[in-house]
Amino acid sequence: MKLKTIIHIFIIAIFIGAVYSYAADSGSKKAASDKTVISDGEIINFIKAFSKAYKKGDIEEYTTFYSPGTMENGANPIDKIKATYLDTITYNVITVYELEISDIKNLGDSAVIDALYNKTLVDKSKGDALITSGNVRMKLIKEDARLKIAVIDYDKYIQNNYVIGTEDLIEVSVWKSPELSISIMVRPDGMISLPLIGDVRADGRTTRELKGEIEQKLAEYKQDPVVSVIVREAGSQSIYVTGEVSRPGKYPLRSETTIVQAVTLAGGFTQWANKDKIVIIRKSPMNPEGNRFTVRYSDIVSGANMKANIALKAGDTVIVP
Repeated sequence: MKLKTIIHIFIIAIFIGAVYSYAADSGSKKAASDKTVISDGEIINFIKAFSKAYKKGDIEEYTTFYSPGTMENGANPIDKIKATYLDTITYNVITVYELEISDIKNLGDSAVIDALYNKTLVDKSKGDALITSGNVRMKLIKEDARLKIAVIDYDKYIQNNYVIGTEDLIEVSVWKSPELSISIMVRPDGMISLPLIGDVRADGRTTRELKGEIEQKLAEYKQDPVVSVIVREAGSQSIYVTGEVSRPGKYPLRSETTIVQAVTLAGGFTQWANKDKIVIIRKSPMNPEGNRFTVRYSDIVSGANMKANIALKAGDTVIVP
């Protein structure tokens, strides 16, 4: 075999080896990346398993759902979470623990979940039942290819960033460019139309997120654009109160509104109202038709169960039978 031919074969062999090495390396990187990507299906299954574990009362199983660095309500580390749960199962039997997801914000390598919790504890010594409901927000991450809770906050500890919705009137201002500034209502398809850049999705985003995308798109036409986004009218944030109230109807959520406040907005109860069977219907990704739970008004006003006086969310329906 000629020397020239041998050299050509040697070069081809090196090239093929490099290709295989690159493919193997890319495959391993993709596999590693896939292990950290979170799917909505994983999130829903995680929430179901977490609910089941809480109700079961096995403290070791329950704490496996948390990352070692988990913080609760901005202050409590995993040891405090564990101690609180141990105290609960020492004195009570958990007969109900449900988490109904109301919103999933999946960022791929992490996710933020808003949910409604329904919980019933039965005192082991007295047999009395305590029913509580409220809101919970979790941040989920992947550790060793398994979902874990990195942050968990309840009720008043939840920091609310307003999310734009359809029928909201928003004002987009571009610094030193009045011709690009506009006040516009979010269309039913969730989009807004802006000068130069055309349609942009506004529904489901915070003002900061929308501002960032507008600035990015405008950068193709204008150097270092500075944009501000303000919600002028929150047309998407409404609740519905119906049944045995004086003024049933649709009411805007201009600030945090609880069940008691919603009844007050609707003019209070009629004389035929069953105050202890108030039904709240809340739609969620797990149940688009709506999740139903019942609230006892007398427990709230007497102080027996103030946690039942939950803050309502946009789209909630309050039914007074």
